[in-house]
Amino acid sequence: MARWLVLVAVLLAGCVAPTADPARDGQGRITFVDSWDLSKRQIKQRVDEWNARAGRHEQVTYVPLPSPTDAYRAQLMARAQDLVGARGDYQAQCYDVMTLDVVWTAEFAEAGYLAPLTPAEFDVDRFLPAAVESSTTGDGRLWAVPWRADAGVLYYRSDLLSAAHEVSPPTWSDLERIAESLGPANGMAGYVGQLDRYEGLTVNALEAVWAHGGGPVPQWDSAEARAGIGALARGVEEGWIPRDALTYDESDSLREFAEGRAVFLRNWPYARALLEASPLKGRFGMAALPGPAALGGWNVAVSRCSKHQATARKFIRFLTGEDSQRALLEQAGYPPTLRALYREPALNARLPHLGVLRGALVTARNRPPTAHYDEVSRVVQGAVHASLRNPGSLDAELGQLTSDVTRALSGR
Repeated sequence: MARWLVLVAVLLAGCVAPTADPARDGQGRITFVDSWDLSKRQIKQRVDEWNARAGRHEQVTYVPLPSPTDAYRAQLMARAQDLVGARGDYQAQCYDVMTLDVVWTAEFAEAGYLAPLTPAEFDVDRFLPAAVESSTTGDGRLWAVPWRADAGVLYYRSDLLSAAHEVSPPTWSDLERIAESLGPANGMAGYVGQLDRYEGLTVNALEAVWAHGGGPVPQWDSAEARAGIGALARGVEEGWIPRDALTYDESDSLREFAEGRAVFLRNWPYARALLEASPLKGRFGMAALPGPAALGGWNVAVSRCSKHQATARKFIRFLTGEDSQRALLEQAGYPPTLRALYREPALNARLPHLGVLRGALVTARNRPPTAHYDEVSRVVQGAVHASLRNPGSLDAELGQLTSDVTRALSGR
């Protein structure tokens, strides 16, 4: 009899459904953290709209961190590290939904700070392919959902190019020719970008290499890399890129262009609205870069420490949905990650630059995905900046850079 009861118990146990992960299926209040809000409070409005629709048990607390990107990343990492294995009230400090720069996915995923996501739940085929790639690690696992896209674009003085019977340059050699000619002829710089020693320089360097035929993951000791970095170094040496540009970030370079001291500007789409409100209104144009742009932007992820991951995922579907992305595009100028919005006739009629953004984003490339991206970028910045300061050192710097990047990729 006892043996029969044991057998029945075993059979019944086999029929019981697996225990659900209480965190993955958990619903409740969550905290959403984002970087510095430059959206004219549109992001807060999205959160307010969610809270107006959601029940009182699934309210979202919005935490914008008014910090530079590096400081924001450090705060996220510190909070995630503190909460590893935490229990009870301490775990209530978890940032359930985090906004992550596109280059942070591998680092946060490898550290174990993110909850894996199911592609079908978010219908990821709707998004720009490069944006989905930035949310995925090399093993094909999805860790975030694309939200706000970004890509480098070229601004130019349309009045000066028109007077010289020129058009926006389709190749880097065309850009160089026009910058070298129109800059001095008009008493201004030919070209400005972000060439100070920070992440902006890594992006500018990659785009220069890609414009000269380099592959998605550049070989730094190659003819294409020497041509791309060499073109920037030559511009500084010859003066059509001002030497002061070696200290420029996005704001510095935008100011030089907006105040009429440069023919061309490499920057991000956010600059267009600022230029429209400047004395250059009606005298500038925006075009795709002469070569693939570096993909920028922000994705949203669920923290592994979250006890209410079902609510977190629902909130992400709301944030990344068409209505939210359309509002952020129209009210704040953030390029969407959903492909369908770039095809809407009404949006294109109201926002003529949308076609330029689509062209830039369709061909945009991701920076090398690695959990050690910060160290890789740091060594690239050092070598490139040295090459721009002293063009004679370019071959030696790029030759050494290959081994330095290999070492950085290994975490050493």
